[in-house]
Amino acid sequence: MEINTISSIEEIKLFCKENFFDNSPFISYEFFRELETSKCTSQSNGWLPEHLVIRNNKVLVGIIPNFKKNNSNGEYVFDHIFANAYNQIGKNYYPKYLSAIPFTPVKRNKFFYTNNNKVSLKDITKYLISFFSKKEVSSFHINFIDKTMSDELSQNNFSQRLGMQYYWYNRSYKTFDCFLSSLKRTKRKSIIKERNFLKDEKIKCIVKTSNEITSKDIELFYRCYSNTIKKKWSIHYLNQLFFEKLVKSDLKNQMVLIQAFKENIFIGCSLHFIGDNTLYGRYWGALQEVPFLHFELCYYQAIEFAIQNELKKVEAGAQGEHKISRGYIPELTYSNHWFESQELKESINIFFYEEGKKVKETIEYLRKLSPFKN
Repeated sequence: MEINTISSIEEIKLFCKENFFDNSPFISYEFFRELETSKCTSQSNGWLPEHLVIRNNKVLVGIIPNFKKNNSNGEYVFDHIFANAYNQIGKNYYPKYLSAIPFTPVKRNKFFYTNNNKVSLKDITKYLISFFSKKEVSSFHINFIDKTMSDELSQNNFSQRLGMQYYWYNRSYKTFDCFLSSLKRTKRKSIIKERNFLKDEKIKCIVKTSNEITSKDIELFYRCYSNTIKKKWSIHYLNQLFFEKLVKSDLKNQMVLIQAFKENIFIGCSLHFIGDNTLYGRYWGALQEVPFLHFELCYYQAIEFAIQNELKKVEAGAQGEHKISRGYIPELTYSNHWFESQELKESINIFFYEEGKKVKETIEYLRKLSPFKN
Protein backbone atom coordinates (compact mmCIF):
# COMPACT_ATOMS: atom_id res chain seq x y z
CA MET A 1 0.00 0.00 0.00
CA GLU A 2 1.32 3.45 -0.96
CA ILE A 3 0.19 6.93 0.16
CA ASN A 4 0.77 10.11 -1.85
CA THR A 5 -0.77 13.58 -2.03
CA ILE A 6 -2.52 15.43 -4.83
CA SER A 7 -2.99 19.19 -5.05
CA SER A 8 -6.47 19.14 -6.58
CA ILE A 9 -9.58 16.99 -6.42
CA GLU A 10 -9.64 17.37 -10.21
CA GLU A 11 -6.73 14.92 -10.49
CA ILE A 12 -8.99 12.03 -9.48
CA LYS A 13 -12.28 13.37 -10.79
CA LEU A 14 -13.72 10.07 -12.03
CA PHE A 15 -12.81 8.20 -8.84
CA CYS A 16 -14.44 10.92 -6.72
CA LYS A 17 -17.61 11.00 -8.78
CA GLU A 18 -18.01 7.28 -8.12
CA ASN A 19 -16.76 6.98 -4.53
CA PHE A 20 -16.46 10.37 -2.79
CA PHE A 21 -19.81 10.77 -1.05
CA ASP A 22 -21.19 10.63 2.48
CA ASN A 23 -24.31 11.51 4.49
CA SER A 24 -23.92 15.25 3.77
CA PRO A 25 -23.78 17.02 0.39
CA PHE A 26 -20.49 18.65 1.37
CA ILE A 27 -18.49 15.48 0.81
CA SER A 28 -18.65 15.56 -2.96
CA TYR A 29 -16.47 16.25 -5.96
CA GLU A 30 -18.49 19.37 -6.82
CA PHE A 31 -18.24 21.00 -3.38
CA PHE A 32 -14.48 20.50 -3.13
CA ARG A 33 -13.95 21.53 -6.74
CA GLU A 34 -15.79 24.82 -6.32
CA LEU A 35 -13.78 25.56 -3.16
CA GLU A 36 -10.59 25.08 -5.17
CA THR A 37 -11.58 26.93 -8.34
CA SER A 38 -12.86 29.93 -6.35
CA LYS A 39 -9.56 29.96 -4.39
CA CYS A 40 -11.37 29.53 -1.06
CA THR A 41 -9.05 26.61 -0.34
CA SER A 42 -5.55 27.77 -1.21
CA GLN A 43 -2.10 28.48 0.17
CA SER A 44 -2.97 32.14 0.74
CA ASN A 45 -5.71 31.41 3.31
CA GLY A 46 -3.96 28.49 4.98
CA TRP A 47 -6.09 25.73 3.42
CA LEU A 48 -3.78 24.13 0.87
CA PRO A 49 -5.32 20.99 -0.68
CA GLU A 50 -3.07 17.99 -0.15
CA HIS A 51 -5.57 15.18 -0.46
CA LEU A 52 -4.20 11.80 0.53
CA VAL A 53 -4.55 9.10 -2.12
CA ILE A 54 -4.01 5.44 -1.34
CA ARG A 55 -2.88 2.98 -3.98
CA ASN A 56 -2.55 -0.77 -3.76
CA ASN A 57 -0.24 -2.29 -6.36
CA LYS A 58 -0.29 1.13 -8.08
CA VAL A 59 -4.09 1.02 -8.38
CA LEU A 60 -6.03 3.87 -6.76
CA VAL A 61 -8.24 2.43 -4.01
CA GLY A 62 -9.08 5.42 -1.80
CA ILE A 63 -8.92 9.08 -0.91
CA ILE A 64 -8.77 10.98 2.39
CA PRO A 65 -9.81 14.64 1.99
CA ASN A 66 -6.93 16.56 3.52
CA PHE A 67 -5.43 20.03 3.79
CA LYS A 68 -2.04 21.35 4.77
CA LYS A 69 -2.87 24.02 7.32
CA ASN A 70 -0.73 27.02 8.24
CA ASN A 71 -3.33 28.33 10.71
CA SER A 72 -6.35 27.04 12.63
CA ASN A 73 -8.98 29.24 10.96
CA GLY A 74 -12.36 27.88 9.92
CA GLU A 75 -12.08 24.49 11.65
CA TYR A 76 -14.60 24.67 14.56
CA VAL A 77 -12.49 22.25 16.61
CA PHE A 78 -10.27 24.69 18.43
CA ASP A 79 -6.65 23.64 18.87
CA HIS A 80 -4.75 26.81 19.74
CA ILE A 81 -3.81 25.24 23.06
CA PHE A 82 -1.77 22.63 21.18
CA ALA A 83 -0.05 25.28 19.08
CA ASN A 84 0.98 26.99 22.32
CA ALA A 85 2.19 23.71 23.79
CA TYR A 86 4.37 23.00 20.73
CA ASN A 87 5.76 26.52 20.94
CA GLN A 88 6.67 26.04 24.60
CA ILE A 89 8.83 23.01 23.83
CA GLY A 90 10.48 24.77 20.91
CA LYS A 91 8.65 22.98 18.10
CA ASN A 92 6.51 24.24 15.21
CA TYR A 93 2.84 23.29 15.22
CA TYR A 94 2.31 24.51 11.68
CA PRO A 95 2.12 23.10 9.12
CA LYS A 96 -0.29 20.45 10.27
CA TYR A 97 -2.59 18.13 8.34
CA LEU A 98 -6.37 18.35 8.63
CA SER A 99 -8.98 16.02 7.19
CA ALA A 100 -12.23 17.99 7.25
CA ILE A 101 -14.91 19.68 5.20
CA PRO A 102 -13.52 23.21 4.90
CA PHE A 103 -15.34 25.86 6.96
CA THR A 104 -18.16 23.37 7.63
CA PRO A 105 -18.72 21.76 11.06
CA VAL A 106 -20.80 18.87 9.73
CA LYS A 107 -20.49 15.25 10.80
CA ARG A 108 -19.52 12.60 8.26
CA ASN A 109 -19.68 8.84 8.54
CA LYS A 110 -16.29 8.15 6.97
CA PHE A 111 -12.88 9.73 6.59
CA PHE A 112 -11.51 7.24 4.05
CA TYR A 113 -13.45 6.89 0.78
CA THR A 114 -12.73 3.71 -1.13
CA ASN A 115 -13.92 1.36 -3.84
CA ASN A 116 -12.33 -1.60 -2.05
CA ASN A 117 -14.05 -2.83 1.11
CA LYS A 118 -11.16 -5.18 1.85
CA VAL A 119 -8.87 -2.28 2.81
CA SER A 120 -8.77 -2.28 6.61
CA LEU A 121 -8.73 0.82 8.81
CA LYS A 122 -5.94 -0.72 10.87
CA ASP A 123 -3.69 -0.96 7.81
CA ILE A 124 -4.56 2.56 6.68
CA THR A 125 -3.74 4.15 10.05
CA LYS A 126 -0.43 2.27 10.22
CA TYR A 127 0.61 3.55 6.80
CA LEU A 128 -0.68 7.04 7.60
CA ILE A 129 1.48 7.40 10.71
CA SER A 130 4.56 6.32 8.75
CA PHE A 131 3.65 8.77 5.99
CA PHE A 132 3.17 11.71 8.41
CA SER A 133 6.56 11.07 9.98
CA LYS A 134 8.23 11.31 6.57
CA LYS A 135 6.27 14.48 5.74
CA GLU A 136 7.42 16.09 9.00
CA VAL A 137 3.99 17.47 9.90
CA SER A 138 3.32 18.14 13.58
CA SER A 139 -0.08 16.48 13.67
CA PHE A 140 -3.04 15.08 11.77
CA HIS A 141 -6.65 15.93 12.68
CA ILE A 142 -9.92 14.31 11.60
CA ASN A 143 -12.78 16.66 12.46
CA PHE A 144 -16.48 15.85 12.90
CA ILE A 145 -16.50 12.11 12.37
CA ASP A 146 -19.18 9.55 13.23
CA LYS A 147 -18.87 7.97 16.69
CA THR A 148 -18.41 4.43 15.37
CA MET A 149 -15.56 5.50 13.10
CA SER A 150 -14.11 7.73 15.83
CA ASP A 151 -14.08 4.87 18.32
CA GLU A 152 -12.30 2.66 15.81
CA LEU A 153 -9.74 5.36 15.08
CA SER A 154 -9.09 5.85 18.79
CA GLN A 155 -8.12 2.17 18.99
CA ASN A 156 -5.53 2.77 16.28
CA ASN A 157 -3.45 5.59 17.83
CA PHE A 158 -5.72 8.49 16.83
CA SER A 159 -6.85 10.10 20.09
CA GLN A 160 -10.54 10.93 20.46
CA ARG A 161 -11.81 14.40 21.36
CA LEU A 162 -15.40 15.30 22.25
CA GLY A 163 -17.37 18.40 21.37
CA MET A 164 -21.01 19.46 21.27
CA GLN A 165 -23.61 20.62 18.76
CA TYR A 166 -27.39 21.11 18.75
CA TYR A 167 -29.78 19.15 16.51
CA TRP A 168 -33.54 19.25 15.91
CA TYR A 169 -35.30 15.94 15.31
CA ASN A 170 -38.52 15.38 13.44
CA ARG A 171 -40.76 13.21 15.64
CA SER A 172 -43.12 12.48 12.74
CA TYR A 173 -44.67 15.95 13.01
CA LYS A 174 -47.34 16.68 10.40
CA THR A 175 -47.16 20.48 10.78
CA PHE A 176 -45.23 23.16 12.65
CA ASP A 177 -48.19 23.42 15.03
CA CYS A 178 -47.75 19.72 15.85
CA PHE A 179 -44.16 20.49 16.80
CA LEU A 180 -45.32 23.43 18.93
CA SER A 181 -47.83 21.22 20.74
CA SER A 182 -44.96 18.98 21.89
CA LEU A 183 -43.33 21.89 23.75
CA LYS A 184 -43.88 23.11 27.26
CA ARG A 185 -46.37 25.97 27.48
CA THR A 186 -43.87 28.77 28.18
CA LYS A 187 -41.57 27.71 25.33
CA ARG A 188 -44.49 27.35 22.93
CA LYS A 189 -45.81 30.81 23.80
CA SER A 190 -42.37 32.35 23.33
CA ILE A 191 -42.00 30.95 19.79
CA ILE A 192 -45.54 32.02 18.84
CA LYS A 193 -44.80 35.52 20.17
CA GLU A 194 -41.59 35.80 18.13
CA ARG A 195 -43.27 34.65 14.92
CA ASN A 196 -46.30 36.89 15.46
CA PHE A 197 -44.02 39.88 15.91
CA LEU A 198 -42.65 39.35 12.39
CA LYS A 199 -46.16 38.93 11.00
CA ASP A 200 -47.22 42.19 12.62
CA GLU A 201 -44.19 43.83 11.00
CA LYS A 202 -45.50 42.50 7.66
CA ILE A 203 -42.43 40.32 7.15
CA LYS A 204 -42.94 37.30 4.94
CA CYS A 205 -40.61 34.47 3.99
CA ILE A 206 -40.20 32.81 0.61
CA VAL A 207 -38.52 29.42 0.18
CA LYS A 208 -36.64 28.73 -3.03
CA THR A 209 -35.01 25.49 -4.10
CA SER A 210 -32.92 24.26 -7.01
CA ASN A 211 -33.65 26.12 -10.28
CA GLU A 212 -35.75 28.71 -8.45
CA ILE A 213 -32.52 30.19 -7.07
CA THR A 214 -31.14 32.82 -9.46
CA SER A 215 -27.81 34.62 -9.74
CA LYS A 216 -29.56 37.74 -8.39
CA ASP A 217 -30.60 35.73 -5.33
CA ILE A 218 -26.98 34.72 -4.78
CA GLU A 219 -25.87 38.34 -5.06
CA LEU A 220 -28.40 39.38 -2.39
CA PHE A 221 -27.45 36.40 -0.23
CA TYR A 222 -23.77 37.29 -0.35
CA ARG A 223 -24.50 40.83 0.78
CA CYS A 224 -26.24 39.35 3.81
CA TYR A 225 -23.49 36.80 4.44
CA SER A 226 -20.85 39.54 4.28
CA ASN A 227 -22.86 41.67 6.69
CA THR A 228 -22.88 38.84 9.23
CA ILE A 229 -19.11 38.36 8.86
CA LYS A 230 -18.48 42.06 9.47
CA LYS A 231 -20.68 42.15 12.56
CA LYS A 232 -18.87 39.19 14.07
CA TRP A 233 -15.44 40.61 13.20
CA SER A 234 -14.87 37.31 11.48
CA ILE A 235 -13.08 36.22 8.30
CA HIS A 236 -14.53 35.92 4.80
CA TYR A 237 -13.66 32.27 4.30
CA LEU A 238 -15.98 32.00 1.30
CA ASN A 239 -16.19 34.46 -1.57
CA GLN A 240 -19.09 35.31 -3.86
CA LEU A 241 -17.53 33.36 -6.73
CA PHE A 242 -17.80 30.16 -4.68
CA PHE A 243 -21.56 30.56 -4.22
CA GLU A 244 -22.02 31.54 -7.85
CA LYS A 245 -20.24 28.34 -8.88
CA LEU A 246 -22.29 26.26 -6.45
CA VAL A 247 -25.56 27.45 -7.92
CA LYS A 248 -24.33 26.37 -11.37
CA SER A 249 -23.22 22.93 -10.17
CA ASP A 250 -25.15 19.74 -9.43
CA LEU A 251 -25.28 20.83 -5.78
CA LYS A 252 -27.89 23.42 -6.76
CA ASN A 253 -30.46 20.62 -6.50
CA GLN A 254 -29.69 20.34 -2.78
CA MET A 255 -29.76 24.05 -1.97
CA VAL A 256 -32.60 25.74 -0.06
CA LEU A 257 -32.68 29.54 0.07
CA ILE A 258 -35.09 31.20 2.50
CA GLN A 259 -35.65 34.90 1.87
CA ALA A 260 -37.35 37.47 4.09
CA PHE A 261 -39.23 40.49 2.71
CA LYS A 262 -40.80 43.44 4.46
CA GLU A 263 -43.55 44.86 2.27
CA ASN A 264 -41.80 43.42 -0.82
CA ILE A 265 -38.40 44.81 0.18
CA PHE A 266 -35.70 42.18 0.64
CA ILE A 267 -34.21 42.28 4.17
CA GLY A 268 -32.41 38.98 4.75
CA CYS A 269 -31.99 35.29 3.99
CA SER A 270 -30.53 31.96 5.02
CA LEU A 271 -28.96 29.23 2.91
CA HIS A 272 -29.43 25.53 3.68
CA PHE A 273 -28.47 22.23 2.05
CA ILE A 274 -30.35 18.93 1.91
CA GLY A 275 -28.44 15.74 2.76
CA ASP A 276 -29.56 12.21 3.59
CA ASN A 277 -32.74 12.93 5.60
CA THR A 278 -31.09 16.03 7.08
CA LEU A 279 -31.36 19.75 6.42
CA TYR A 280 -28.09 21.57 7.06
CA GLY A 281 -28.38 25.24 7.96
CA ARG A 282 -25.16 26.91 6.91
CA TYR A 283 -25.22 30.67 6.29
CA TRP A 284 -27.45 33.61 7.07
CA GLY A 285 -27.50 37.40 7.14
CA ALA A 286 -29.72 40.48 7.08
CA LEU A 287 -29.57 43.97 5.64
CA GLN A 288 -31.73 45.36 8.45
CA GLU A 289 -31.75 44.79 12.19
CA VAL A 290 -35.06 43.06 12.94
CA PRO A 291 -35.79 41.29 16.25
CA PHE A 292 -36.29 37.52 15.93
CA LEU A 293 -35.48 37.46 12.19
CA HIS A 294 -32.45 35.24 12.82
CA PHE A 295 -34.60 32.68 14.66
CA GLU A 296 -37.20 32.72 11.89
CA LEU A 297 -34.79 32.30 8.98
CA CYS A 298 -32.39 29.84 10.61
CA TYR A 299 -34.61 27.75 12.91
CA TYR A 300 -38.37 28.01 12.44
CA GLN A 301 -38.38 28.09 8.64
CA ALA A 302 -35.85 25.24 8.60
CA ILE A 303 -38.06 23.18 10.91
CA GLU A 304 -41.11 23.87 8.74
CA PHE A 305 -39.20 22.83 5.61
CA ALA A 306 -38.00 19.62 7.29
CA ILE A 307 -41.54 18.74 8.38
CA GLN A 308 -43.05 19.45 4.96
CA ASN A 309 -40.36 17.39 3.21
CA GLU A 310 -40.29 14.61 5.81
CA LEU A 311 -36.66 15.16 6.71
CA LYS A 312 -35.64 13.58 10.00
CA LYS A 313 -33.17 16.14 11.28
CA VAL A 314 -32.03 19.76 11.15
CA GLU A 315 -28.42 20.70 11.88
CA ALA A 316 -28.16 24.46 12.33
CA GLY A 317 -24.40 24.90 12.66
CA ALA A 318 -22.03 25.11 15.61
CA GLN A 319 -22.56 26.61 19.07
CA GLY A 320 -25.63 28.36 20.51
CA GLU A 321 -27.37 27.41 23.76
CA HIS A 322 -30.28 29.59 22.62
CA LYS A 323 -31.18 26.75 20.24
CA ILE A 324 -32.35 24.56 23.12
CA SER A 325 -35.52 26.55 23.82
CA ARG A 326 -36.33 26.26 20.11
CA GLY A 327 -36.27 22.47 20.08
CA TYR A 328 -32.61 21.74 19.33
CA ILE A 329 -31.02 19.10 21.56
CA PRO A 330 -27.31 19.06 22.58
CA GLU A 331 -25.35 16.02 21.42
CA LEU A 332 -21.75 14.88 21.37
CA THR A 333 -19.49 15.39 18.38
CA TYR A 334 -16.28 13.50 17.75
CA SER A 335 -12.88 14.23 16.27
CA ASN A 336 -9.62 12.28 16.23
CA HIS A 337 -6.03 13.45 16.42
CA TRP A 338 -2.48 12.19 15.97
CA PHE A 339 0.51 14.16 17.30
CA GLU A 340 4.10 13.69 16.28
CA SER A 341 5.47 14.84 19.64
CA GLN A 342 5.81 11.94 22.06
CA GLU A 343 6.77 14.54 24.67
CA LEU A 344 3.28 16.08 24.53
CA LYS A 345 1.16 13.08 23.61
CA GLU A 346 0.42 11.89 27.15
CA SER A 347 -0.44 15.39 28.36
CA ILE A 348 -2.74 15.96 25.39
CA ASN A 349 -4.56 12.68 26.02
CA ILE A 350 -5.10 13.67 29.66
CA PHE A 351 -6.46 17.01 28.44
CA PHE A 352 -8.85 15.22 26.05
CA TYR A 353 -10.08 12.99 28.88
CA GLU A 354 -10.73 15.86 31.29
CA GLU A 355 -12.27 18.02 28.58
CA GLY A 356 -14.51 15.14 27.52
CA LYS A 357 -15.82 14.73 31.06
CA LYS A 358 -16.73 18.44 31.16
CA VAL A 359 -18.48 18.22 27.79
CA LYS A 360 -20.55 15.24 28.94
CA GLU A 361 -21.46 17.00 32.19
CA THR A 362 -22.51 20.09 30.24
CA ILE A 363 -24.72 18.07 27.91
CA GLU A 364 -26.31 16.28 30.86
CA TYR A 365 -27.11 19.64 32.45
CA LEU A 366 -28.39 21.24 29.23
CA ARG A 367 -30.69 18.33 28.49
CA LYS A 368 -32.49 19.11 31.74
CA LEU A 369 -33.45 22.41 30.07
CA SER A 370 -35.28 20.57 27.28
CA PRO A 371 -38.32 22.53 26.04
CA PHE A 372 -40.30 19.35 25.38
CA LYS A 373 -43.13 18.14 27.60
CA ASN A 374 -41.76 14.62 27.92
